[in-house]
Amino acid sequence: MVDVAVVGGGPAGSSAALTLARAGLETLVIDRSHFPRPKACGEYLSAGAVAQLRTLGVESALASSAAPLRGIRLSGNGVRVELRFSEAGWALPRAQLDDALLQSAIAAGARFSQARLEDLTKEETGCMLTVREPDGETRTVRARFVIGADGAHSIVAKKLGLTMPQRGIQRFALGGHYTGFGDLEPFVEMFVEGSSYFAVNPFDAARANVMVIVRENDLAGRKNDVDTFIRERARELSGNASRFAGARLEGKRVAVGPLAHATRGVTAGSVLLAGDAAGFIDPFTGQGVYLALLSGIAAAQAIVTAYHAPPAARSAQRTYEADLMREMRQRNRLARIVRSVVRSAALSKRAARNLERDPGRAQILIDAIAGCGPLEPALRLSNLLRLVA
Repeated sequence: MVDVAVVGGGPAGSSAALTLARAGLETLVIDRSHFPRPKACGEYLSAGAVAQLRTLGVESALASSAAPLRGIRLSGNGVRVELRFSEAGWALPRAQLDDALLQSAIAAGARFSQARLEDLTKEETGCMLTVREPDGETRTVRARFVIGADGAHSIVAKKLGLTMPQRGIQRFALGGHYTGFGDLEPFVEMFVEGSSYFAVNPFDAARANVMVIVRENDLAGRKNDVDTFIRERARELSGNASRFAGARLEGKRVAVGPLAHATRGVTAGSVLLAGDAAGFIDPFTGQGVYLALLSGIAAAQAIVTAYHAPPAARSAQRTYEADLMREMRQRNRLARIVRSVVRSAALSKRAARNLERDPGRAQILIDAIAGCGPLEPALRLSNLLRLVA
């Protein structure tokens, strides 16, 4: 029996494993992928995410591979707004981020197993996990504690009955790494129209992560011609056909979705959920990696407390659940407010005028989203309503 089985080797799982291993707990990371793995989503890291990497002691190892990002340029409904960060964020390929975090966890004493979780059952002294190896063989792993960090379609959450059904038309992200631009500056560019948007996250002047978010019914009719569809939507949303004429896909095209996942809670006995497995926040505001690192570290700290002081285990888990659910509620609310403004032509124009008159209020909002400023001031209705009043 291991002390902790961490299901998922992404930012949430590896940051948890690193924290656990440094605390001296026997930790096993289980992921179906071989690392380093290509993954073109979540390659924008906010200043808050960079600060979490600093806390973990891996920032310096990744800094030379990261491109600094100074802000966001948002276009839509005839409005163009530039919002600068108080602290720079990063554009960083996920293959490098995930591998660096996992290798740091292994160096600290965690073990890694390439396997897919098939089943999870709770036992008196912990959990039994059934995993399938790459050769098709199955085996069982027993663990005192489990962290489910296996993404927005979490098998751990499903097996525990924590997943809530999703309703309505779902959205998907399509794109990948593109080259051939030549004029990119250190700003995330976002082009919005209704429920669709197009994001360019530059690695340098010529290369970028390009993702288009579309509704399922828009995609269904073009499933046999996805690359052409991506280019068309990019041109339509950006309003600049020539700019993307020379852009070409580098490597594989990526499809991610549906972009939705909600849970009834984030703890069940000796199991804690972290990252997207705990709940998915609209990627429009780029808070995913920050929340993954934050929750991975916090879940590990709760387990360390429970391991060394069993009578305090339930209290530590309740505190973790309450803190994470509050953080996610606030960030979801912030994302909904921003989304409602940028989707409306009238609100967008009104907000742009007010931002020009009072840029300090815009800074409060962008810093809160980036994880380098407090959430409460940004969420006060008096502040936000003045942006759109």
